Amino acid sequence: MASGRRLTVLVVALALVGAPAMVLRALCVGKSCAQEDIAAASAVPFCPLPEALRDQIVAGYRQGRSPDVMGTTIASTLVRGWPASPYRPDANRVPIAFFGAGVVPGSLPPGTGVDQIAPTLEGLMGFDRSHPEVRSGQQIEGIVRGSTHPRLIVEIVWMDVGSTFPQNHAPRLLDALGSSGEAASGEATTGSMPVDPAAILTSIGTGGIPAEHGITGRTIRSADGAAVSAWGPNAPPSIIATLADDWDHATDERARIGLIAPDATAQGVVGGNWYLEHDRDDLVFGDGDPVDIASSLVRSGFGADATSDILAVVLDGGVFRMDARTRALVGSISELVPDTTFVLTATGPGHSRSENGTSTVSARSVVRGVEAAIGAPVVASAVAGGLFLDQDVMASNEITSDDVVRAMETLKAPGGGRLFADAYPGFAVGFSRYC
Repeated sequence: MASGRRLTVLVVALALVGAPAMVLRALCVGKSCAQEDIAAASAVPFCPLPEALRDQIVAGYRQGRSPDVMGTTIASTLVRGWPASPYRPDANRVPIAFFGAGVVPGSLPPGTGVDQIAPTLEGLMGFDRSHPEVRSGQQIEGIVRGSTHPRLIVEIVWMDVGSTFPQNHAPRLLDALGSSGEAASGEATTGSMPVDPAAILTSIGTGGIPAEHGITGRTIRSADGAAVSAWGPNAPPSIIATLADDWDHATDERARIGLIAPDATAQGVVGGNWYLEHDRDDLVFGDGDPVDIASSLVRSGFGADATSDILAVVLDGGVFRMDARTRALVGSISELVPDTTFVLTATGPGHSRSENGTSTVSARSVVRGVEAAIGAPVVASAVAGGLFLDQDVMASNEITSDDVVRAMETLKAPGGGRLFADAYPGFAVGFSRYC
Protein backbone atom coordinates (compact mmCIF):
# COMPACT_ATOMS: atom_id res chain seq x y z
CA MET A 1 0.00 0.00 0.00
CA ALA A 2 1.04 3.60 -0.50
CA SER A 3 2.40 5.77 2.30
CA GLY A 4 0.02 8.37 3.76
CA ARG A 5 1.17 11.33 1.65
CA ARG A 6 1.55 9.38 -1.59
CA LEU A 7 -1.79 7.68 -0.99
CA THR A 8 -3.49 11.06 -0.62
CA VAL A 9 -1.91 12.32 -3.85
CA LEU A 10 -3.06 9.23 -5.73
CA VAL A 11 -6.62 9.29 -4.39
CA VAL A 12 -7.02 12.96 -5.33
CA ALA A 13 -5.51 12.36 -8.79
CA LEU A 14 -7.77 9.40 -9.47
CA ALA A 15 -10.77 11.34 -8.25
CA LEU A 16 -10.09 14.26 -10.58
CA VAL A 17 -9.85 11.93 -13.56
CA GLY A 18 -12.78 9.74 -12.52
CA ALA A 19 -16.43 10.28 -11.81
CA PRO A 20 -17.73 13.16 -9.62
CA ALA A 21 -18.79 10.60 -7.01
CA MET A 22 -15.15 9.69 -6.53
CA VAL A 23 -14.34 13.36 -5.89
CA LEU A 24 -17.04 13.55 -3.22
CA ARG A 25 -15.75 10.41 -1.53
CA ALA A 26 -12.12 11.58 -1.64
CA LEU A 27 -12.92 15.02 -0.21
CA CYS A 28 -15.84 13.92 2.04
CA VAL A 29 -18.02 16.72 0.71
CA GLY A 30 -21.39 16.81 2.49
CA LYS A 31 -20.21 14.08 4.91
CA SER A 32 -20.19 11.63 2.02
CA CYS A 33 -17.59 9.54 3.87
CA ALA A 34 -19.51 9.32 7.11
CA GLN A 35 -20.93 5.86 6.47
CA GLU A 36 -17.87 4.33 4.82
CA ASP A 37 -15.55 1.92 6.52
CA ILE A 38 -12.17 3.61 7.02
CA ALA A 39 -10.16 0.67 5.69
CA ALA A 40 -12.33 0.39 2.58
CA ALA A 41 -12.07 4.12 1.92
CA SER A 42 -8.28 3.95 2.01
CA ALA A 43 -8.03 1.19 -0.60
CA VAL A 44 -6.43 2.45 -3.81
CA PRO A 45 -7.42 0.74 -7.07
CA PHE A 46 -4.67 -1.46 -8.56
CA CYS A 47 -2.18 -0.81 -5.74
CA PRO A 48 -3.12 -3.85 -3.59
CA LEU A 49 -1.81 -6.21 -6.29
CA PRO A 50 1.71 -7.66 -5.85
CA GLU A 51 4.41 -5.36 -7.20
CA ALA A 52 5.76 -7.94 -9.69
CA LEU A 53 2.29 -8.34 -11.17
CA ARG A 54 1.69 -4.59 -11.26
CA ASP A 55 4.94 -4.13 -13.20
CA GLN A 56 3.82 -6.62 -15.86
CA ILE A 57 0.40 -4.95 -16.21
CA VAL A 58 1.96 -1.48 -16.42
CA ALA A 59 4.22 -2.76 -19.22
CA GLY A 60 1.11 -3.90 -21.11
CA TYR A 61 -0.90 -0.70 -20.65
CA ARG A 62 -1.09 2.37 -22.88
CA GLN A 63 -3.32 5.32 -22.04
CA GLY A 64 -5.91 5.86 -24.78
CA ARG A 65 -5.43 2.39 -26.27
CA SER A 66 -6.16 -0.01 -23.38
CA PRO A 67 -9.55 -1.08 -21.97
CA ASP A 68 -11.67 1.34 -19.94
CA VAL A 69 -11.92 -1.04 -16.98
CA MET A 70 -9.49 -3.82 -16.15
CA GLY A 71 -9.29 -6.71 -13.74
CA THR A 72 -7.04 -9.33 -12.19
CA THR A 73 -8.57 -12.68 -11.33
CA ILE A 74 -7.87 -14.76 -8.27
CA ALA A 75 -5.31 -17.37 -9.31
CA SER A 76 -7.59 -20.32 -8.60
CA THR A 77 -9.79 -19.20 -11.51
CA LEU A 78 -8.42 -18.05 -14.86
CA VAL A 79 -10.05 -15.91 -17.51
CA ARG A 80 -8.35 -16.54 -20.85
CA GLY A 81 -5.33 -14.23 -21.11
CA TRP A 82 -6.24 -12.11 -18.06
CA PRO A 83 -3.69 -11.50 -15.28
CA ALA A 84 -4.12 -13.50 -12.08
CA SER A 85 -3.01 -12.85 -8.51
CA PRO A 86 -0.76 -13.98 -6.95
CA TYR A 87 1.59 -13.57 -9.90
CA ARG A 88 3.33 -16.67 -11.25
CA PRO A 89 6.31 -16.11 -13.58
CA ASP A 90 5.12 -18.96 -15.83
CA ALA A 91 1.89 -17.04 -16.49
CA ASN A 92 3.66 -15.23 -19.32
CA ARG A 93 6.68 -17.47 -19.82
CA VAL A 94 7.54 -18.39 -23.41
CA PRO A 95 10.33 -20.14 -25.30
CA ILE A 96 12.80 -18.30 -27.50
CA ALA A 97 15.24 -20.12 -29.77
CA PHE A 98 17.65 -18.71 -32.36
CA PHE A 99 19.28 -21.18 -34.76
CA GLY A 100 20.80 -21.35 -38.19
CA ALA A 101 23.15 -18.90 -39.93
CA GLY A 102 25.18 -16.61 -37.70
CA VAL A 103 23.97 -18.01 -34.36
CA VAL A 104 26.36 -19.05 -31.59
CA PRO A 105 24.83 -22.04 -29.72
CA GLY A 106 24.20 -21.67 -26.02
CA SER A 107 21.62 -20.91 -23.37
CA LEU A 108 19.77 -17.63 -23.25
CA PRO A 109 19.52 -16.04 -19.79
CA PRO A 110 16.25 -16.78 -17.93
CA GLY A 111 13.93 -13.80 -18.20
CA THR A 112 15.02 -12.91 -21.74
CA GLY A 113 12.15 -10.91 -23.21
CA VAL A 114 10.47 -11.15 -26.59
CA ASP A 115 11.32 -7.45 -26.97
CA GLN A 116 14.98 -8.56 -27.26
CA ILE A 117 14.35 -10.54 -30.45
CA ALA A 118 14.33 -7.55 -32.81
CA PRO A 119 17.49 -5.93 -31.34
CA THR A 120 19.31 -9.28 -31.57
CA LEU A 121 18.28 -9.68 -35.20
CA GLU A 122 19.64 -6.18 -35.81
CA GLY A 123 23.03 -7.44 -34.70
CA LEU A 124 22.79 -10.43 -37.03
CA MET A 125 21.89 -8.12 -39.90
CA GLY A 126 24.55 -5.52 -39.10
CA PHE A 127 21.86 -2.87 -38.76
CA ASP A 128 21.70 0.00 -36.25
CA ARG A 129 18.17 1.36 -35.87
CA SER A 130 17.73 4.99 -34.95
CA HIS A 131 16.19 6.14 -31.66
CA PRO A 132 16.85 3.02 -29.59
CA GLU A 133 15.65 4.93 -26.52
CA VAL A 134 12.00 4.46 -27.57
CA ARG A 135 12.31 0.67 -27.27
CA SER A 136 12.93 -1.31 -24.09
CA GLY A 137 14.53 -4.32 -25.82
CA GLN A 138 18.29 -4.83 -25.77
CA GLN A 139 20.40 -7.18 -27.88
CA ILE A 140 21.03 -10.58 -26.32
CA GLU A 141 24.77 -10.74 -25.84
CA GLY A 142 26.99 -13.54 -27.11
CA ILE A 143 24.82 -15.26 -29.72
CA VAL A 144 25.77 -13.33 -32.87
CA ARG A 145 28.57 -15.00 -34.83
CA GLY A 146 31.01 -12.82 -36.81
CA SER A 147 30.05 -10.28 -39.45
CA THR A 148 28.36 -12.54 -42.02
CA HIS A 149 24.74 -11.52 -42.41
CA PRO A 150 22.02 -14.04 -43.30
CA ARG A 151 20.24 -13.77 -46.62
CA LEU A 152 16.95 -14.66 -44.97
CA ILE A 153 15.50 -14.33 -41.46
CA VAL A 154 12.47 -16.48 -40.64
CA GLU A 155 10.51 -15.76 -37.46
CA ILE A 156 8.14 -18.59 -36.46
CA VAL A 157 5.64 -17.75 -33.72
CA TRP A 158 3.28 -20.20 -32.05
CA MET A 159 -0.05 -18.75 -30.92
CA ASP A 160 -1.42 -19.30 -27.40
CA VAL A 161 1.52 -21.38 -26.21
CA GLY A 162 3.58 -20.69 -23.12
CA SER A 163 5.63 -22.49 -20.53
CA THR A 164 4.36 -25.98 -21.40
CA PHE A 165 6.02 -25.76 -24.82
CA PRO A 166 9.70 -25.94 -23.81
CA GLN A 167 9.18 -28.86 -21.44
CA ASN A 168 7.17 -31.01 -23.82
CA HIS A 169 8.23 -30.07 -27.32
CA ALA A 170 11.31 -27.87 -27.61
CA PRO A 171 13.93 -30.56 -26.96
CA ARG A 172 12.80 -32.96 -29.69
CA LEU A 173 12.02 -30.09 -32.06
CA LEU A 174 15.41 -28.46 -31.67
CA ASP A 175 17.19 -31.81 -31.88
CA ALA A 176 15.65 -32.24 -35.32
CA LEU A 177 16.72 -28.87 -36.65
CA GLY A 178 20.20 -29.83 -37.71
CA SER A 179 23.79 -29.61 -36.55
CA SER A 180 24.08 -25.80 -36.48
CA GLY A 181 22.91 -25.68 -32.86
CA GLU A 182 20.69 -23.16 -31.20
CA ALA A 183 20.71 -20.40 -28.60
CA ALA A 184 17.57 -21.09 -26.62
CA SER A 185 15.65 -20.70 -23.39
CA GLY A 186 12.39 -22.14 -22.15
CA GLU A 187 12.24 -19.46 -19.46
CA ALA A 188 11.88 -16.34 -21.57
CA THR A 189 9.01 -13.92 -21.04
CA THR A 190 6.50 -11.80 -22.91
CA GLY A 191 7.55 -8.96 -20.61
CA SER A 192 4.00 -7.73 -20.17
CA MET A 193 0.45 -8.67 -19.27
CA PRO A 194 -2.30 -9.27 -20.30
CA VAL A 195 -1.14 -12.09 -22.55
CA ASP A 196 -2.71 -11.09 -25.87
CA PRO A 197 -1.24 -12.39 -29.16
CA ALA A 198 -1.63 -9.08 -31.03
CA ALA A 199 0.27 -7.26 -28.27
CA ILE A 200 3.04 -9.85 -27.97
CA LEU A 201 3.50 -10.15 -31.73
CA THR A 202 4.00 -6.39 -31.91
CA SER A 203 6.54 -6.59 -29.08
CA ILE A 204 8.41 -9.22 -31.11
CA GLY A 205 8.26 -7.02 -34.20
CA THR A 206 9.16 -3.67 -32.68
CA GLY A 207 11.53 -4.53 -29.86
CA GLY A 208 9.32 -2.58 -27.45
CA ILE A 209 6.65 -3.49 -24.91
CA PRO A 210 2.95 -2.60 -25.37
CA ALA A 211 3.33 0.48 -23.16
CA GLU A 212 5.73 1.73 -25.84
CA HIS A 213 4.21 0.48 -29.09
CA GLY A 214 0.56 0.93 -28.12
CA ILE A 215 -0.86 -2.28 -29.59
CA THR A 216 -2.18 -3.54 -26.27
CA GLY A 217 -4.42 -6.29 -27.66
CA ARG A 218 -6.57 -7.54 -30.50
CA THR A 219 -8.91 -4.63 -29.82
CA ILE A 220 -7.67 -1.10 -29.10
CA ARG A 221 -9.25 2.31 -28.78
CA SER A 222 -9.09 4.46 -31.92
CA ALA A 223 -8.53 8.21 -32.06
CA ASP A 224 -12.29 8.84 -32.33
CA GLY A 225 -13.02 6.65 -29.30
CA ALA A 226 -14.25 3.50 -31.04
CA ALA A 227 -13.10 0.02 -30.03
CA VAL A 228 -11.49 -1.32 -33.22
CA SER A 229 -9.54 -4.37 -34.35
CA ALA A 230 -5.77 -3.92 -34.11
CA TRP A 231 -4.13 -3.44 -37.52
CA GLY A 232 -7.56 -3.04 -39.13
CA PRO A 233 -8.44 -0.27 -41.59
CA ASN A 234 -9.65 2.12 -38.84
CA ALA A 235 -7.04 1.24 -36.25
CA PRO A 236 -4.31 3.62 -35.09
CA PRO A 237 -0.83 2.40 -36.04
CA SER A 238 1.89 1.20 -33.75
CA ILE A 239 3.51 4.13 -31.96
CA ILE A 240 7.00 2.85 -32.82
CA ALA A 241 8.19 1.19 -36.01
CA THR A 242 8.94 -2.50 -36.38
CA LEU A 243 12.37 -3.81 -37.30
CA ALA A 244 10.97 -4.84 -40.68
CA ASP A 245 9.61 -1.31 -41.27
CA ASP A 246 12.95 0.30 -40.45
CA TRP A 247 14.94 -2.23 -42.47
CA ASP A 248 12.66 -1.86 -45.48
CA HIS A 249 13.08 1.92 -45.30
CA ALA A 250 16.85 1.75 -44.80
CA THR A 251 17.33 -0.49 -47.84
CA ASP A 252 15.02 1.57 -50.09
CA GLU A 253 12.73 -1.48 -50.24
CA ARG A 254 15.40 -3.80 -51.62
CA ALA A 255 14.64 -6.05 -48.67
CA ARG A 256 11.61 -8.28 -49.05
CA ILE A 257 9.26 -8.44 -46.09
CA GLY A 258 6.63 -11.17 -45.71
CA LEU A 259 4.03 -12.38 -43.23
CA ILE A 260 1.91 -15.53 -43.20
CA ALA A 261 -0.69 -15.48 -40.42
CA PRO A 262 -4.25 -16.50 -39.54
CA ASP A 263 -5.52 -12.90 -39.60
CA ALA A 264 -4.44 -9.26 -39.73
CA THR A 265 -4.19 -8.81 -35.94
CA ALA A 266 -0.83 -10.60 -36.25
CA GLN A 267 0.59 -7.86 -38.47
CA GLY A 268 2.57 -6.29 -35.63
CA VAL A 269 5.33 -8.85 -36.08
CA VAL A 270 6.33 -7.06 -39.32
CA GLY A 271 4.24 -3.86 -39.35
CA GLY A 272 3.88 -2.38 -42.81
CA ASN A 273 2.17 0.97 -42.28
CA TRP A 274 4.79 3.06 -40.48
CA TYR A 275 6.41 4.47 -43.64
CA LEU A 276 3.46 5.31 -45.86
CA GLU A 277 5.41 5.01 -49.11
CA HIS A 278 6.13 1.33 -48.36
CA ASP A 279 3.27 -0.84 -49.57
CA ARG A 280 4.88 -3.83 -51.23
CA ASP A 281 5.14 -6.27 -48.34
CA ASP A 282 3.88 -9.82 -48.94
CA LEU A 283 1.07 -10.22 -46.40
CA VAL A 284 -0.89 -13.48 -46.57
CA PHE A 285 -3.78 -14.02 -44.15
CA GLY A 286 -6.15 -16.97 -43.88
CA ASP A 287 -6.29 -20.74 -43.56
CA GLY A 288 -3.89 -21.74 -46.32
CA ASP A 289 -1.02 -24.14 -45.68
CA PRO A 290 1.78 -21.94 -44.27
CA VAL A 291 4.45 -24.40 -45.39
CA ASP A 292 3.34 -24.24 -49.03
CA ILE A 293 2.90 -20.46 -48.91
CA ALA A 294 6.31 -19.89 -47.30
CA SER A 295 8.04 -22.19 -49.79
CA SER A 296 6.36 -20.36 -52.66
CA LEU A 297 7.47 -16.96 -51.34
CA VAL A 298 11.04 -18.16 -50.92
CA ARG A 299 11.06 -19.52 -54.45
CA SER A 300 9.82 -16.13 -55.66
CA GLY A 301 12.96 -14.42 -54.41
CA PHE A 302 13.18 -14.27 -50.62
CA GLY A 303 16.81 -14.80 -49.69
CA ALA A 304 17.97 -14.45 -53.28
CA ASP A 305 20.55 -11.69 -52.74
CA ALA A 306 22.87 -10.27 -50.09
CA THR A 307 20.21 -7.98 -48.58
CA SER A 308 18.64 -9.81 -45.65
CA ASP A 309 14.94 -10.50 -46.17
CA ILE A 310 12.46 -11.06 -43.32
CA LEU A 311 9.65 -13.60 -43.38
CA ALA A 312 7.39 -14.12 -40.35
CA VAL A 313 5.11 -17.15 -40.01
CA VAL A 314 2.46 -17.14 -37.26
CA LEU A 315 1.03 -20.58 -36.53
CA ASP A 316 -2.07 -21.70 -34.65
CA GLY A 317 -4.20 -24.83 -34.38
CA GLY A 318 -2.76 -26.80 -31.47
CA VAL A 319 0.72 -27.72 -30.32
CA PHE A 320 1.17 -30.95 -32.31
CA ARG A 321 -0.03 -29.36 -35.53
CA MET A 322 2.25 -26.34 -35.04
CA ASP A 323 5.14 -28.64 -34.20
CA ALA A 324 4.70 -30.58 -37.44
CA ARG A 325 4.39 -27.42 -39.50
CA THR A 326 7.47 -25.92 -37.89
CA ARG A 327 9.54 -28.95 -38.77
CA ALA A 328 8.29 -28.82 -42.35
CA LEU A 329 8.95 -25.07 -42.59
CA VAL A 330 12.49 -25.33 -41.29
CA GLY A 331 13.27 -28.29 -43.55
CA SER A 332 11.85 -26.69 -46.70
CA ILE A 333 13.35 -23.22 -46.21
CA SER A 334 16.76 -24.54 -45.13
CA GLU A 335 16.95 -26.53 -48.34
CA LEU A 336 15.97 -23.54 -50.49
CA VAL A 337 18.13 -20.96 -48.66
CA PRO A 338 20.84 -22.59 -46.52
CA ASP A 339 21.96 -19.15 -45.31
CA THR A 340 18.86 -18.63 -43.15
CA THR A 341 18.55 -17.55 -39.53
CA PHE A 342 15.49 -18.86 -37.70
CA VAL A 343 13.78 -17.56 -34.58
CA LEU A 344 11.19 -19.67 -32.82
CA THR A 345 9.01 -18.23 -30.06
CA ALA A 346 5.40 -18.03 -28.85
CA THR A 347 2.80 -15.50 -27.73
CA GLY A 348 2.23 -16.93 -24.26
CA PRO A 349 -0.25 -19.30 -22.62
CA GLY A 350 -3.84 -18.85 -23.67
CA HIS A 351 -5.37 -20.69 -20.67
CA SER A 352 -7.86 -22.35 -22.96
CA ARG A 353 -7.98 -25.42 -20.74
CA SER A 354 -7.88 -26.10 -17.04
CA GLU A 355 -4.36 -26.28 -15.63
CA ASN A 356 -3.51 -28.24 -12.48
CA GLY A 357 -7.10 -28.22 -11.27
CA THR A 358 -7.54 -24.50 -11.94
CA SER A 359 -11.03 -23.61 -13.15
CA THR A 360 -11.53 -21.36 -16.16
CA VAL A 361 -14.08 -18.70 -16.99
CA SER A 362 -14.76 -17.23 -20.42
CA ALA A 363 -14.58 -13.50 -21.10
CA ARG A 364 -18.12 -13.81 -22.46
CA SER A 365 -19.38 -14.94 -19.06
CA VAL A 366 -17.66 -11.92 -17.50
CA VAL A 367 -19.53 -9.66 -19.92
CA ARG A 368 -22.83 -11.37 -19.15
CA GLY A 369 -22.27 -11.02 -15.41
CA VAL A 370 -21.33 -7.35 -15.65
CA GLU A 371 -24.25 -6.42 -17.88
CA ALA A 372 -26.69 -8.33 -15.68
CA ALA A 373 -25.45 -6.45 -12.63
CA ILE A 374 -25.53 -3.10 -14.44
CA GLY A 375 -28.83 -3.73 -16.21
CA ALA A 376 -27.63 -2.39 -19.56
CA PRO A 377 -25.51 -3.62 -22.54
CA VAL A 378 -22.59 -1.49 -21.44
CA VAL A 379 -19.69 -3.59 -22.82
CA ALA A 380 -18.56 -2.71 -26.35
CA SER A 381 -15.81 -5.34 -26.45
CA ALA A 382 -14.04 -7.75 -24.09
CA VAL A 383 -10.32 -8.35 -24.47
CA ALA A 384 -7.65 -10.07 -22.43
CA GLY A 385 -7.43 -8.11 -19.21
CA GLY A 386 -10.40 -5.79 -19.46
CA LEU A 387 -13.52 -4.35 -21.01
CA PHE A 388 -14.09 -1.55 -23.50
CA LEU A 389 -17.28 0.28 -22.59
CA ASP A 390 -19.97 1.65 -24.88
CA GLN A 391 -19.83 5.36 -24.15
CA ASP A 392 -23.25 6.06 -25.66
CA VAL A 393 -24.93 3.42 -23.49
CA MET A 394 -23.10 4.73 -20.43
CA ALA A 395 -24.19 8.31 -21.12
CA SER A 396 -27.83 7.47 -21.80
CA ASN A 397 -28.07 5.33 -18.65
CA GLU A 398 -25.89 7.55 -16.44
CA ILE A 399 -23.44 4.70 -15.86
CA THR A 400 -19.85 5.36 -14.80
CA SER A 401 -16.75 3.22 -15.11
CA ASP A 402 -16.85 3.04 -11.30
CA ASP A 403 -20.22 1.29 -11.58
CA VAL A 404 -18.71 -1.30 -13.92
CA VAL A 405 -15.76 -1.84 -11.58
CA ARG A 406 -18.17 -2.50 -8.70
CA ALA A 407 -20.11 -4.93 -10.90
CA MET A 408 -16.90 -6.83 -11.66
CA GLU A 409 -16.12 -7.03 -7.97
CA THR A 410 -19.42 -8.83 -7.34
CA LEU A 411 -18.78 -11.63 -9.86
CA LYS A 412 -18.33 -15.10 -8.41
CA ALA A 413 -15.94 -17.87 -9.44
CA PRO A 414 -17.45 -21.26 -10.43
CA GLY A 415 -16.58 -22.76 -7.03
CA GLY A 416 -17.81 -19.77 -5.05
CA GLY A 417 -15.94 -16.78 -3.74
CA ARG A 418 -14.84 -13.75 -5.70
CA LEU A 419 -13.72 -14.06 -9.32
CA PHE A 420 -11.55 -10.93 -9.28
CA ALA A 421 -8.75 -10.18 -6.85
CA ASP A 422 -8.99 -6.55 -7.95
CA ALA A 423 -10.87 -4.52 -10.56
CA TYR A 424 -9.97 -0.96 -11.48
CA PRO A 425 -10.46 1.77 -14.07
CA GLY A 426 -7.79 1.57 -16.75
CA PHE A 427 -6.40 4.97 -15.84
CA ALA A 428 -5.51 3.65 -12.36
CA VAL A 429 -2.67 1.69 -14.00
CA GLY A 430 -1.19 4.97 -15.18
CA PHE A 431 -0.89 6.14 -11.57
CA SER A 432 0.96 3.03 -10.40
CA ARG A 433 4.08 5.01 -9.61
CA TYR A 434 2.25 6.34 -6.54
CA CYS A 435 1.59 2.87 -5.12
